[in-house]
Amino acid sequence: MIKKVLVYPNVKRDVGYVYTQQVADFFAARGVKVYATEETAKGLSKELPIRVIEECEKKDMDIVIVLGGDGSMIQGAHFMLGTPVPILGINLGTLGYLTEVEVQDLEKSLRKVLKSDFCVEQRMMLEAEVQVTGRKGSQVFYAVNDLVLHRNLLDGILTVKTYINGANMADFRADGVIVSTPCGSTAYNFSAGGPIVNPVADNIILTPLSSHSALDRSIILMGQDRLSFQIGATGKNFESVFSADGVDHVSLGEGSWIHVKKSEYTFPLVRLLQRSFYEVLQMKL
Repeated sequence: MIKKVLVYPNVKRDVGYVYTQQVADFFAARGVKVYATEETAKGLSKELPIRVIEECEKKDMDIVIVLGGDGSMIQGAHFMLGTPVPILGINLGTLGYLTEVEVQDLEKSLRKVLKSDFCVEQRMMLEAEVQVTGRKGSQVFYAVNDLVLHRNLLDGILTVKTYINGANMADFRADGVIVSTPCGSTAYNFSAGGPIVNPVADNIILTPLSSHSALDRSIILMGQDRLSFQIGATGKNFESVFSADGVDHVSLGEGSWIHVKKSEYTFPLVRLLQRSFYEVLQMKL
């Protein structure tokens, strides 16, 4: 049985916390402890005993309910990174590949959650270690969907030396490259002409952006493969931009390195419905 629930809304999608309040009311009325971030707690009814998650252990939650779209789900995954807590999405966005529940089915779905009547898919994540030229040490980033290296749009073509498992695979001259998880294959990777991969597959997808090289197609790698990129000159400013899930951004100069591998962390996605990925794909597309 579910005893502790964290509600994690996107306030821009759930204006006034209308649906978040419904979810909180549902669980509180059934004796379930409801948690929220300090900011969200301030927007919910003072009549409910809402607990602030910042004062507790995230790993002790039984489930996280995200209200928003795919971007909100990714934010929720980063917020809960390193915990095994499953995440359920209530779709208040547009496409909603990652969200499982539509608002018209909200109460019926919450009743299933209350009885733990769901399964959890462990979606693969990526880890990137970034070493910026001229700086000591490195930074580590994680991604549910993708890692993107892109040229400065005011500068020239980006040159990237690409290595797979230590062997030089290609020298891309392109606008950039996308390294995607199977889960993220329907996101930026798909828009860039990359392949759609079953989201529970164990693969890494490398897609060049507007490549000026002979190799201008995606490459599907195995999950255990390791990628490395060394940044070449982009033009007079020698600057490119790295991002993880479109959130964390780092400016990279010539000679900087990015090392990518499958993360030890996963994205535990709640599935309530018995729909296959291909049925969902057909509906969304």
